[in-house]
Amino acid sequence: MLDRLFSQVKETLWPGSEAVALPMMDGALRPNRRLDEAALIGEALPGCDDLVALGNGSLLVGAGNRILRLSGPGLTARATWCDCAGTVSALAATGDDTVYAAVSGVGVVRIEQGRPGACLQQADGQPLRCVTALAALPDGRLAIAEGSSVNAAEDWARDLLECRAHGRVVIAAADLSSASTLASGLAWPNGLLARGASLWVSEAWRHRVQSWPLAGGAATEVLHKLPGYPARLSPDPDGGAWLSLLAVRTQLLEFVLREPVYRQEMLATVDPRYWIAPSLQASGHYLEPLQGGAIKKLGIVKPWAPPRSYGLVLRLSDRGEIVDSLHSRVDGRYHGTTASLRLGGRLIVVSKGSGRLLDCAVEEPG
Repeated sequence: MLDRLFSQVKETLWPGSEAVALPMMDGALRPNRRLDEAALIGEALPGCDDLVALGNGSLLVGAGNRILRLSGPGLTARATWCDCAGTVSALAATGDDTVYAAVSGVGVVRIEQGRPGACLQQADGQPLRCVTALAALPDGRLAIAEGSSVNAAEDWARDLLECRAHGRVVIAAADLSSASTLASGLAWPNGLLARGASLWVSEAWRHRVQSWPLAGGAATEVLHKLPGYPARLSPDPDGGAWLSLLAVRTQLLEFVLREPVYRQEMLATVDPRYWIAPSLQASGHYLEPLQGGAIKKLGIVKPWAPPRSYGLVLRLSDRGEIVDSLHSRVDGRYHGTTASLRLGGRLIVVSKGSGRLLDCAVEEPG
């Protein structure tokens, strides 16, 4: 009775505060199985996270402490291109095949022909602890997204549940000799894309993409109210961009994010595997949340059930409109999509949750 009375008072004083509404998956976002129907590239690649293309038609993929080169027909030939001193969390490549890699515990490293060189460890006196994305700029400089100055890259779920906004975007010289902050106070910036004199930045915990002028100044909104948590951006040769989402939002989690006392207790006392939080790949363990909404009969998971994990890649127009999407639904296998890259008529997608690379056909939006 008291709870109901409190809710009524709260709704009277702050209309809408009791509602938890999420964007609908409709139109260009209508669910499909295109990620699950995609061809697989090679064997499983545990820890795969980001990828870039080299000028010779091959790909580089960061997986754990290694950067692997994929080449040949179907990109099935696989070899270690560079061994790193920590986990590779992001990659970027320039036109001359110079590669930059974010290495956990090291910083941002410049790599040429598989040999590590210069390293950037701080910007404006603050260490780069949690680099989530890199992007080469047209003038040769490098854009760096740092998800958080508090939590490490692998602690992204904790950062979300702590409702933090301690991320920033840094612009570094091509030789990594200097760097300065372009934007700060961001809620887990997770993807970067150079767009002329501006830089598109995906901000995961605020479910949006913004455009920041490289010369400095206020940002403008490109895309907002996304149904999930945006990850990396990549260019589309036909114009526009591709945006990967590492997970989608749920009403339960949106409600939990409004309850600080509950969240603090959960973070302090519950195993992180069983937090009410998004996951890169649901394990199906009976202690995971959202089990009741996922089981239909005889252990069959409903594709429309509340998602613990999900796979989703969006195609954006040059104005930031969603024009197409590729899904792996709740009952699918390829969740935790962290990066995608267009190669001709194919789209290569990283499913970090499953540890697989997917080869998807690109369809022209209807």
